[in-house]
Amino acid sequence: MAILRPFRGCRFNPDVVGDLSAVVCPPYDMIGAELKAELQQRSEYNAVHLEGGEQPDPVDPQAGYRQAARLFEQWLGDGALRQDDRPGFYLMRHAYEFGGARYQHLGFFADVLVEDYDAGAVFPHEFTREPAVLDRVALLDACQAQFSPIMSLYQDADGALQSLFKGVLARQADVSATTPAGGNADLWRIADAATQDAISDAFASRPVFLADGHHRYEAALRYRRNQPADVQNDPAAASNYVMMTLVEFDDPGLLLLPYHRVVGGLSAAQLADVRQRMDALFDARPLFDAGNPSDAGSPSDVVAEVARLGSDRHCFAMYDADGAASIHTLKPGVDWTGWGALAVSEAWLLQERILAPALGDALGRHVDYSPDHDAIVAQVKGGAQQLAILLKPFPLEPFREIVSAGQRLPPKSTFFYPKLPTGLVINRLSGAI
Repeated sequence: MAILRPFRGCRFNPDVVGDLSAVVCPPYDMIGAELKAELQQRSEYNAVHLEGGEQPDPVDPQAGYRQAARLFEQWLGDGALRQDDRPGFYLMRHAYEFGGARYQHLGFFADVLVEDYDAGAVFPHEFTREPAVLDRVALLDACQAQFSPIMSLYQDADGALQSLFKGVLARQADVSATTPAGGNADLWRIADAATQDAISDAFASRPVFLADGHHRYEAALRYRRNQPADVQNDPAAASNYVMMTLVEFDDPGLLLLPYHRVVGGLSAAQLADVRQRMDALFDARPLFDAGNPSDAGSPSDVVAEVARLGSDRHCFAMYDADGAASIHTLKPGVDWTGWGALAVSEAWLLQERILAPALGDALGRHVDYSPDHDAIVAQVKGGAQQLAILLKPFPLEPFREIVSAGQRLPPKSTFFYPKLPTGLVINRLSGAI
């Protein structure tokens, strides 16, 4: 099962950097060019200067990694970042608003031993893209540090960990920060040995499930393998661990949102093939009265309707060039149960029974993924794309069962919300944990 250890985290010093709200950022894969520029302007110490984004310099791809390494050492040297003297766990309470409601969830930061998936301690749920893994490996190599935590899930059916955390939450938080999405994060350091041992012992019988950060986990695995044999076998070597923020499966403040599909660049023949395969499996009807503009409904309305109708059946909605939404439900005579456990997911049905058979090796060139339903519907209505396919969230209990059985979901099947803030705790990979 998962091996968790407290670690000597590096944290920003408010006496040097000022308000911590100005130095946190989202994970790298949520940072586009415009947001990156905005965060860089927010503070010279914003963690985006270290974490970067998925926009390497085309002339000198290594330049960003070298600059991040220089800044990291500089900030440690001038006291902007300070590494704790003794190992600790860190508990975060993340409060935020979504859909007009207020939520909060707990996550605790820990160093988790990096192991191959077949060891059964860490379960993935999706496949990775090699360029993204290599990007994160290059950052680890240059900086010898991990700037953003991986989000992972764990089960706490007996409430043992929840009971431990109540005592921590009873005291005042060590630091607080407004997160980039408008939420608020409070952080406590857990320093006493008895609580640390109880947390580590609780995971002697529990695995963890990767929720967000597969590329960073596999980068950490390669980073460990690149160390000398004696270092890889040293249980205290920081390079053998990866920083995770672990969230309980049943935490009511953890939202599982859908990733939608947007399709474009198809020839007339390809588009007809996709539609034919779709019609063979799904019944379709207009979702709203196409002749009544006031009854058109927003993409948010459509997503809500998909979630409602899809509570007990396979269901998705689609926008095409006509601009009207249609609802698609699996035909009554289709026996999907013989296709395996993954067939519970509309994402799997779309990929394996419709898009991949129609597009073959070209699927990656024509299909993209986004949690932003408004954006992809606008792309279709504006003519930039051809189809926007809106899905419901992947059901959490089948997710747990499928991943526990060692199976992986189609790309971008889950969108756990909110994304973890980067910059509250940094994990140094040199020396001892």
